[in-house]
Amino acid sequence: MKLCPECLTPLNHVKHQIFHCWVCPEGHGTLYPKGELERIVQSISGLGDLEMRIWNDNERYSVVQSPLMNSATNTPLLEIRDKDYMNIMVYGDPVTHDLWLHTGEEEKLVEHIERARQADSVGSYLSVAASEAAKIFSEAEDAKEAAGHTLTALKLLGERILRAMPHISI
Repeated sequence: MKLCPECLTPLNHVKHQIFHCWVCPEGHGTLYPKGELERIVQSISGLGDLEMRIWNDNERYSVVQSPLMNSATNTPLLEIRDKDYMNIMVYGDPVTHDLWLHTGEEEKLVEHIERARQADSVGSYLSVAASEAAKIFSEAEDAKEAAGHTLTALKLLGERILRAMPHISI
């Protein structure tokens, strides 16, 4: 039986189509077994083969001991934060590699993924616009057609930037 590391209440097992987890009935958070959080992030981000490497990347992640315990292994959980995104906090069991997320942390993670995807799509539009602009000067391409494609790509880029504005930090 898995217990909530905060209130020691038995966790409820929840099985979804692509993953499973244990949820605190008191609303404190969610426990993901080894690899499940990565699978979720991979499916919602569309990033393909994703390896978070939180257990062996000390340059990227800040890891400190926390007061929370895994009651199943009697092991103190580690507080793990991405050094670039310190507002997202995950607790991990160094023995089982299970991950505990407080309620609300999943939303922060999804928001971060969405920002990264939007920034990537802005970069993609910028790349297309630059590529089309370069064709204007090519002897092999029709300059009028390339200029039209460039203007279309720039228009799409502008629209994409305007949609991403709330997510772009200045």
